Amino acid sequence: MIERRNLTLDGIRLAYLERGTRAPGRPSLILLHGLMGCAETMVLLMDALRPDLHVIALDFPGSGHSERRSDIIPTLAANATLTARFIEALKLDRPCLLGHSHGGAVSLQLAVTQPDLVRSLTLLAPAHPYFDEGDPIIRFYLSLPGRLFAYTIPWYPRWMQMIGLRRMAGPKSWDTLAKLKPYRENLQTRGTMAHLLRLLDTWHEDMSVLRRHLRSPLSTPTLLIWGDADRAVPPISVHELRARLRYSELHILRGVGHRPAEESPQKTAALIEEWLDRSQSRIDCYSPNSSLSQDRIAAFMTPSFGAGEPGVPAKKWSAPSTHTTRLGSEAESRVSSNT
Repeated sequence: MIERRNLTLDGIRLAYLERGTRAPGRPSLILLHGLMGCAETMVLLMDALRPDLHVIALDFPGSGHSERRSDIIPTLAANATLTARFIEALKLDRPCLLGHSHGGAVSLQLAVTQPDLVRSLTLLAPAHPYFDEGDPIIRFYLSLPGRLFAYTIPWYPRWMQMIGLRRMAGPKSWDTLAKLKPYRENLQTRGTMAHLLRLLDTWHEDMSVLRRHLRSPLSTPTLLIWGDADRAVPPISVHELRARLRYSELHILRGVGHRPAEESPQKTAALIEEWLDRSQSRIDCYSPNSSLSQDRIAAFMTPSFGAGEPGVPAKKWSAPSTHTTRLGSEAESRVSSNT
């Protein structure tokens, strides 16, 4: 059963959804939503995950049921620090962190600044410093006409909102007004749009800071899940991101867009559960010098192409070997490469 809870940290009231309880020796899973989303956009995924997992979905400040105030700092660093404080306040022992889109960028920021705090990362189409397809949209919303447009979006007719939000999904997705309700309600809550615009004001500086952090490849084991029809953060950009991750695993979901947790919750949940099962038994004992000759170890965690020693330029990417398996009615590509 999913329950809504509240917590005040550093004078900010935070809301979150929780299912299950902590269990000794088993990590919790924290879900961080995307830019226009909130904890409720993670409910389909929470329902799809097996019931024995302890799962928490956090509402960032300015989103969902959390507090909205003009003095709340919206930067990646501030959100990462608040997430760290949230983990400590709940006394979670090295949880696994899952971030979607902007939540993925927050997850990366937290992992590079406090690597001992989290056990592993799962990134669903994460925002990151190595794509610029969103720059024209950001520039528009930061202009006067764009700001005026942004403040009127929440009050457009539902069918018009449906068109805009539906564009984030892939061709095999089936969106309904019920699925998009958390987005619409979040945007209509007073203070949400002002917070989002302040966040966009700091976007490029935040990404520059994250890029500098990732000059030294991140050692936190990372699962990447992307839709091949993602138009917000194109999957082609994953190659440069993976070059900054020492140990990563990539899955491409066909026919899925920018919202895999909602478009394909069962498939996404299955990939996450498999990752958590393998990571729980292997991450703590894995070392970069471990043999990769056994298929199971290689499938679990492969040194990412281009991830070298700190201070050494990343290798130029070349096409990795791939193999494809099918789960259910969708195809899954697992891409792995050995350096």
